[in-house]
Amino acid sequence: MALTLSGEIVRRHDPDRFLLSLLAPAEVRPDLWSLYAFNHEIAKTREVVTDTNLGLIRLQWWRDAIAGIYAGRVLEQPVVQALATAIQKYALPQEKLDALIYAREFDLEDRLPSSLDGTEKYAEFTALPLLELTRAVVAPDNTADLRGVAIGYALTGILRATPLHLSQRRCYLPADRLPLIHQHFEGKGLDILPPIVRDVSQLAFRHLADAPRLTLSKIFRGHRKLAHMWLKKIEKADFNLFDARLQVPPFLREIKLMAS
Repeated sequence: MALTLSGEIVRRHDPDRFLLSLLAPAEVRPDLWSLYAFNHEIAKTREVVTDTNLGLIRLQWWRDAIAGIYAGRVLEQPVVQALATAIQKYALPQEKLDALIYAREFDLEDRLPSSLDGTEKYAEFTALPLLELTRAVVAPDNTADLRGVAIGYALTGILRATPLHLSQRRCYLPADRLPLIHQHFEGKGLDILPPIVRDVSQLAFRHLADAPRLTLSKIFRGHRKLAHMWLKKIEKADFNLFDARLQVPPFLREIKLMAS
């Protein structure tokens, strides 16, 4: 199947979700790519703006674009147009898309979650609506609880992205464990991180273990499996997120995922 523009965006900028999309039937993949490309567009807001107000304006643009789709006015923007097709085809609920946009407003506040519970909530708010939208496309009749998979997958992503986030002077690890966060932005005092990373990893493992494996569709079992593979790599690196081994995808991940 030829890649759509949304598919190319996801392949280049969110390769894990692109790989996971291949676990879905071929006929629905373009619709998944439209969702994941939209998610990429709003998730990158903090990276592409230099001012909080500009970020809020950008997120409001997407909120208005989504509202326009439901009102029958589709902007001539490729991701919006692809998303409109998916929304109309599967009757996707507007509140789930709006929830993803709202969750990204936290990124613009440039503050850490106050505690491990806050990190967990951030993971849920930024990931669960997207997984529920994915279900509406792939397996609308499946009623499995996706919360454990969503949080486990998102916490794993937060850990993997922490070195990049620190270089951008932001972080989503718990603030009560990082009293001197500003020195970490300068690459100092990083030896404090492994115990925190271990605790977040263990929380992610618990959520993945709680996921109802037998009732999950293949794509959600893939989310669970892929997060588990990355967490095992983090564990083998002694929870050092700067270990060079974490720059390489898990060994045989494609084969393991296809067999999940």
